[in-house]
Amino acid sequence: MKKVLLASSALVAGAAFSAPAMAADGEIVWSAFTQFHVSSTGVDGDSAGVGGDTNKGVDFNTNSEVALTYTATADNGLTYGLHLQLEADQNTSNNSDENHIFLEGDFGRVELGDQDSAADRLMVSGSSVGFQFGMLGNYTGSVLYNTGYTGSGAGARTAADLNDSSDNTKITYFTPTFNGFKAGVSFAPDSDNGNTASGSSAGTDNHIDGGINYSGSFNDFSIDAGLVASTEEQSATGSDDNTYYGVGGGLKVGYAGFSAAVGYIHEDLEDTAEVDTVDAGIAYATGPWSASLGAAWSQRDNDGGTDIDFTAYSAGVGYEIAPGLNTWVAGTVGEYEGFAEDFTNVQAGVSVSF
Repeated sequence: MKKVLLASSALVAGAAFSAPAMAADGEIVWSAFTQFHVSSTGVDGDSAGVGGDTNKGVDFNTNSEVALTYTATADNGLTYGLHLQLEADQNTSNNSDENHIFLEGDFGRVELGDQDSAADRLMVSGSSVGFQFGMLGNYTGSVLYNTGYTGSGAGARTAADLNDSSDNTKITYFTPTFNGFKAGVSFAPDSDNGNTASGSSAGTDNHIDGGINYSGSFNDFSIDAGLVASTEEQSATGSDDNTYYGVGGGLKVGYAGFSAAVGYIHEDLEDTAEVDTVDAGIAYATGPWSASLGAAWSQRDNDGGTDIDFTAYSAGVGYEIAPGLNTWVAGTVGEYEGFAEDFTNVQAGVSVSF
């Protein structure tokens, strides 16, 4: 359940020194969640630099956010507003997760600010099924230590997820949906976000990603499919830029409480490495219960270096105790060559949201 408030023109005007007249009252929607996790991870690679027992046996942690969305419609039919997503955990280094303005009409939707990119939101993969923490690629208790994907000692992928611009400040455009099809594209000039101004030659420049997605249903079947691509310039101080290219796609089908999905990406980092990743998942939900199985495989072929393989399998069960109150338990086993080596992870949690 979400709390919905109507914001009068007086309220909006009181929140700023000046505000344009609105055709109608806007709508403010608040939402929030807090999750508590307990997890235990064991790995063979015991070096703090390339793996190690990342949880030191047992770990407790939380994940909490508060979100506000404001929406209004102008006399000419233009829908506009803003979305703020604030981190609420203690000692978080990033006080805002997402923050953007949106404009929407017959032309489609434009988003300005810090928000997930088009490719990330149009992609379909094995991680698209399952409940909160039953799938690979979402390790609450830091199952794997990874020194980075593009730098020295970088590893393979843990899910079919190509380089997007995350929440870096960007412009994104989505087309209207035509017969189930929607396309989108994002551009981020650098890897900065918020009010940070670019002042370094190191990092990511000129990131462009996009894709096309289809979503539809036929009788009792549902189908979701996506094709995405991404490119950017990656640089480090004192070295030449590398051009990154990535392409991927996936398919998800659903029927009678069951859903299954598979995703694949191929990535090429100029003069450095090529990476191929596949993930898959199957899930079932009935009443308050949900369950999922997942698997992922990734291979990084380093130019003139040692290849790295990642393989993992996960399973989990979730239960909705009451509206907005959920609990789950999940486990993951796998092998990450050159990093954690053989690893196991067990985690459980409870969440409250509205």
